[in-house]
Amino acid sequence: MPTKEHLEGQWREWRYAHVATMFRPYGWTSLVAQYWLEENDRDVRFDLLPGLWSVRDGRVMFTPPAEGPSLSVNGAYPDRPVEIVPGRNQTYGHGDSVPVYSGVNEVETIVRTRDDGERLFAVRVRDPNRATRPEDAGVTAFDYDPAWRIPGVFTPTARVDYEAETVEAGVRETTPRMGTFAFERNGKRYDLVIIGKDTPNGIQPVAHVRDQTSGPVTYGAGRVVELQFTDAENSRIDWIDFNYAVALPCAFTNFVTCPLVPAENQLDFEVLAGEKRPTETVARTMTYQARADAVG
Repeated sequence: MPTKEHLEGQWREWRYAHVATMFRPYGWTSLVAQYWLEENDRDVRFDLLPGLWSVRDGRVMFTPPAEGPSLSVNGAYPDRPVEIVPGRNQTYGHGDSVPVYSGVNEVETIVRTRDDGERLFAVRVRDPNRATRPEDAGVTAFDYDPAWRIPGVFTPTARVDYEAETVEAGVRETTPRMGTFAFERNGKRYDLVIIGKDTPNGIQPVAHVRDQTSGPVTYGAGRVVELQFTDAENSRIDWIDFNYAVALPCAFTNFVTCPLVPAENQLDFEVLAGEKRPTETVARTMTYQARADAVG
């Protein structure tokens, strides 16, 4: 194993970058709205956005107003209905998504599902002037401890989409599962479900876990740890480093759909490593309301 000095130095640089990304002007803490659309919705208006919004053939469409402020879509003002492609734009931009702005606010669309399997679409708004500062959120972490860099064995499987329940009641999020990671702690074996997160640089393996610190010491809905492939084929992971555990975005904003922790990833010991619970708490309210025809 590399020296403690090396591991701690690498972690410190990563930690700085992670916090800067989370609290950047268009980061997670700048979210101010999450509006919902269902299949075949037509000409819906949203308080913070111009124009009309619809879902046509599984695509979120924006119709610009006849006059007044409009959206900037990939650097131009559309003069006809245009699709706002899902992809999280500037934050986790990938696929065919492009930058979309309403004044200084960034706009993005996402795809989710209802509990009955029908698709849902959300339009999110990010206001850079409302982004939280790290010092206001009270974000801290344990000191780096190499004892929490635990060796283990990754067993890859075929990538399977799992529709996980989320903190937003009635909304499910696709979490592609890609295998398990086994490790031992105090003589007991644990097999974590590993999620494959899509990023601009490819698949990022992630473990979403809860442990005995979740709630009183760390974020109650659990934390996520990004794991690292150690071979060119992306089939081998040799350790999990809990020093890299961080709170989910739902620790900082109400306008997200963070998945709940997989049942297999509930740990029966304290992980005294990684990010601690923010001192600023979010009063969670639901942004999605199931319609009468979706119940039953």
